[in-house]
Amino acid sequence: MKTAHTASNLTWKASVLLAFFFFAPSIADARQKPKNVDAKKLAVDVVSVRKLGRMCGIVLDQGEQSLSIVVRRDWLKESHPEFWSQHLADETKELESARDRIKQRIAEWREEYKGDDARVIGEFLDDNEKLLELDKPVDVSKLAFTIVKLERAQVGRVYAQTPEKHQLAGVAWSEKLEGVEHTSARVLERKLKKNKVDVAGYDLKLGNEIPPISESDEKWQARKALVEFGLLSRVEFQGTGTTFFQRGKTPTAAQAMQGVLNGGGIGGFSQIDKLGKELGLPEFRDRGSSDRDDNETIAPMIEAAEKANRRSFSVSILEQGQTVKVKTKLYFRALDTRWYPIKEFSNSERLSDQKTEEIEGVKQDPQIAKMLKLMNQLGTGVDASILDQAMRSGVATRKALAKSMSELDEFVDQYSFEIDNPPVQK
Repeated sequence: MKTAHTASNLTWKASVLLAFFFFAPSIADARQKPKNVDAKKLAVDVVSVRKLGRMCGIVLDQGEQSLSIVVRRDWLKESHPEFWSQHLADETKELESARDRIKQRIAEWREEYKGDDARVIGEFLDDNEKLLELDKPVDVSKLAFTIVKLERAQVGRVYAQTPEKHQLAGVAWSEKLEGVEHTSARVLERKLKKNKVDVAGYDLKLGNEIPPISESDEKWQARKALVEFGLLSRVEFQGTGTTFFQRGKTPTAAQAMQGVLNGGGIGGFSQIDKLGKELGLPEFRDRGSSDRDDNETIAPMIEAAEKANRRSFSVSILEQGQTVKVKTKLYFRALDTRWYPIKEFSNSERLSDQKTEEIEGVKQDPQIAKMLKLMNQLGTGVDASILDQAMRSGVATRKALAKSMSELDEFVDQYSFEIDNPPVQK
């Protein structure tokens, strides 16, 4: 009986052990391949790739021929190992070619300026050559992300998230959270909040973890315009209607008065110098004639920019009423030598929201006092209520302009440091 019992016990243990061995792989697979979460709930973009499955990351750009997406290397290696092996081999070859191309572009860029401009741009390019290690063999193994380029025929559905969710994904990656590609945005937010991480104010620097991109000639031209606008003296215009003045060049009294008579208000445009930061280079698609701002108003601005050897300029346009609106546009000269708007920033301020102390401060401004004196000399005395309205308009204009200029500078600022940041869609 003892022998029979022992044999039975061994048989039971063997069956359990055997069952475990059959069951164990399915447990491992479940851990390696998490259940797909609804794309709408994620923080990352999701691209369905035929005969492959999901590609999770941040879509860089997409057109009729192809789509590019930034993907975390470890995730791609674990999720699609066979694809990863081929991608790594192709990536190395492409980056070697891209490195040679950017070295040539840098050499040509150095020859475009003289004097102080050449010195500033030269120092910027020196720093970037060191940063990109252009004198060393291509080594992408230390970079956390890779760029996967897919032919359109391979691509099925594309689910793109909002900029806010992209920021959330970027912060989660930076904070080394696990499973960002298959964790819902709500869970990521909860984890980051628990770790006391300010997602909205987080300074993302993932650009250094992405391979340099071989941009099209048009995008490279736009990037150079942004670097130039960020580092060199700027050509900037401000005005309303058809009356515009170049910043840094004081208008004559007659010009200033004409601006007021045309609805330009008192104060405001010539007195704002504060600028700030923003993240993200837009995608510069091939532009048709419909994108061109072809009118006589910007002709003098183009002339001033070309005379100053600049490939970019900005103009801030004032629209008045009970609400003051300032629209600031940044232009660049494309390869076809025509000028196109890159980006536009718009801000508004209601006259009724302006504070009394702010209005009194405007009255003390020497330029305003000089203008009021001129108006009195011309016999155009101003009624108190009209003067109050004009002062409120001046304060509102200053604020709206300051906001638009700050947003413009945020947009430009990051390109004054590195030339390999990837373009980001609007």
